[in-house]
Amino acid sequence: MIVIGLIGALFTIFIAGFGVTMSIFARARRVNVIECACLAWLLGCGIVSLLLWICGSFCSGFILQILVALTCIALGICGWRMKRSANAVFAFSKPTSAVEWILGTIVALEIAVLLFVAFKHTLGWDGLLNWEIKARYAFFNGGTIPSSYYSSAGRAFSHPEYPLAIPLTELWLYLWMGEPNQFWVKIIFPLFYAACAPLLAIFVSRFGGKCWIGLATAALLPFVPSVSASPGGIVVGYVDVPLSAFYLAALGYLLLWFKTDQREFVIAFAACSALLPWVKSEGRILWAVIVFVGFALSISKRRIPQFIFSIVPGFVLLVVWRIFLKLVHAWPPSDFSHLSFGLLLNNAGRLREIATTLLAELSEPTHWSIFWLLVAVAVIYFLGSRKLGGIAVVGAVIVPIVLYSLTYLFSTWPSYSAHMTSSMPRLLLHVMPAGWLAIGLALAQPRSETPSRTDVSSA
Repeated sequence: MIVIGLIGALFTIFIAGFGVTMSIFARARRVNVIECACLAWLLGCGIVSLLLWICGSFCSGFILQILVALTCIALGICGWRMKRSANAVFAFSKPTSAVEWILGTIVALEIAVLLFVAFKHTLGWDGLLNWEIKARYAFFNGGTIPSSYYSSAGRAFSHPEYPLAIPLTELWLYLWMGEPNQFWVKIIFPLFYAACAPLLAIFVSRFGGKCWIGLATAALLPFVPSVSASPGGIVVGYVDVPLSAFYLAALGYLLLWFKTDQREFVIAFAACSALLPWVKSEGRILWAVIVFVGFALSISKRRIPQFIFSIVPGFVLLVVWRIFLKLVHAWPPSDFSHLSFGLLLNNAGRLREIATTLLAELSEPTHWSIFWLLVAVAVIYFLGSRKLGGIAVVGAVIVPIVLYSLTYLFSTWPSYSAHMTSSMPRLLLHVMPAGWLAIGLALAQPRSETPSRTDVSSA
């Protein structure tokens, strides 16, 4: 029964995400099946977690589960009807050469291996005491996190101010399985990788017109040790890999919209970027960076009104979550002090050690192998090419790293360098797939500035 319940939970997540994805791409001539499946998982997790949070304010228990499940099914039906009314057809781009077949098989095998490895490990410290703990509290409280949790000093260690995308997705699996089963809930995290890798291949293929380079880039993704073998990786139940998948999707669709001006891409960007602050607190920084990059691109193409509309969902979610935390009197975070100019001046002396620690982490082979060296080469290439799209990718990779590093100027830990050493490897994971996108695009050397609609729809 547990496995049946798990299948039911995953199905409703996918069907909700499928419905929204179909509503986004209904007007396209062809809908890439793999792309649809990847977005269905990403958006489905966002939709289900938001529904649980919103509906949990006025109902609980079995009624909450039924209400959310019916909404998921309704979204799926609406998306399918929109696809049929628009006469859109599913497309699957088969590999056209032996190299592409081999690389595609490698990517599929890597996903299967990571899925297997995830079940061989237990949830890590943060996976248990920052994320899964919220799902467990909610499960034993009828599907809603008790308001006392947010204001309890005794539970401040679990960061009650953290957003709820992953905890409520875990809760959804628990509700269907009938118990808080920490073994089966681990399936969530390799599924985020399974969405991230194909999207990376699709983005690189569409911009460069070379499918084998896209597949090769995706095949190299798990060879970065931090993806699976260090804190924050797939196997420990942290949210850094899920956040990186959303960030890659938001960046990829923003660049596609910049290149093609197709409406479906800016809508997909709006959906993926809006969920960044809902996945992790650092998602606010990533959202701000992607908004800045998007403004620069939209100004160059004179598409500012479209872009402003696309960032409204993310802004609204940010504001509503902050209001919610105020209403429940959430215990304030203690790792960082409030920003102030005076404190910035007092702690400016930390900059040298912060830079040294960052460089040491970027060059740590047991965490990153030669990944950041390849990123540096791609950055130099794009800066030399002076193409706005390439510079945007560089900014999307470099700026978050700089901003993350500067936050340690306000660290309240007795040793801010120890704080940085313990958390920076996980933070760098957030932009790692975006770094691979930069590498893939540099290798592909796009054949033209604007990919055709056929390339975009079928890649």
